[in-house]
Amino acid sequence: MGVSVREIPLKAGGVSFSLAIYHEGKKRLEKTKIHTERSEGREYKKARQQAEARAAEKEAQLKIDPAAVFLGKERRGTDFIEYFEKVMAGEKNSNSLYSSTLKHLRDFNGEKPLPMGDICQTWAERFRAYIDGLSLKETTKKNYLLGLKVILNQAVRENLIPDFSRKIKSFKRNDVSLKYLTLEQIKTLETTPCKHPAIKAAFLFSCFSGLRASDLEALKDGDIQQDSDRVTIRYKMQKTQKWERLTLGAQALKYLAEAKEQHKDRGADDSRVFLLPGRAWSGRVFNAWGAAAGIPFNLGWHCGRHSFAVLSLQNGVDLYTLSKLLGHSSVKMTEIYAKVVDETKTAAMDKLPSW
Repeated sequence: MGVSVREIPLKAGGVSFSLAIYHEGKKRLEKTKIHTERSEGREYKKARQQAEARAAEKEAQLKIDPAAVFLGKERRGTDFIEYFEKVMAGEKNSNSLYSSTLKHLRDFNGEKPLPMGDICQTWAERFRAYIDGLSLKETTKKNYLLGLKVILNQAVRENLIPDFSRKIKSFKRNDVSLKYLTLEQIKTLETTPCKHPAIKAAFLFSCFSGLRASDLEALKDGDIQQDSDRVTIRYKMQKTQKWERLTLGAQALKYLAEAKEQHKDRGADDSRVFLLPGRAWSGRVFNAWGAAAGIPFNLGWHCGRHSFAVLSLQNGVDLYTLSKLLGHSSVKMTEIYAKVVDETKTAAMDKLPSW
């Protein structure tokens, strides 16, 4: 960090003076109105002294507010919330994570403007503390902070703010007790009557495909493709907005066929595969169906996805392949299921007789 004087030769002779501003390994040149028609002598020395005084003043400001000096006030006048919206609008793979982060950002900031010049590590730490005070899972807090960092890093690349996002302490991913079904419990659910057949078919399909509720709701006839003797679905994952391809197994095809039997109930312009009601209504159906089947916890859409992951690992699917089947961007996101399987194996060994 520092400021030095640079002399720029003029075509007509003499020099003009600029300030070279250094901050976090980067350099920015700032022009001054100080110049002289000579490159030596008393006039030159006087102009040089003025430039050095300006540099000393600028360096003092740099220590107090590096962003204001290094980036320039004119570039810091942008409203950060408007910038956030602009980046989101231009992102092809923008998803609900960013819109949720933006909602909390607005709640945190209130109705007042949020100039880019206010965006610094201290401000980010205050936003982190705000998120930490909300009644959210640690994983959700971690994701919201990650969403903010993505936008901050984009602003850094555009030289709008200094690079400080790596200094913000992240939230640790907590160990979540996953609700998943054993194969026997899935078989029991299959034979247990459910008052909404579409929910039953979609949930059991999720147990053998890993699709989220949002993907089940969005699945259309055109997403199903016959590839030689196999059936695949090509669908846009609603959470990531990325296209995924999945080859279906025999059990998944069985529940897909059950869903097709219900197509007579849909409109002529409706190409949905699963005719699902709203989430609140689905929750009531799940509660009644799960209780009738003797499931010891409340069923939910994501339980099907968890069940698919655990069953896959228990039947020899490796962690890397499972991460691809689930559409995870990293194997690290899939490791939580491996831990569940390890704990299940340990519990099984503990049940062996001893004497």
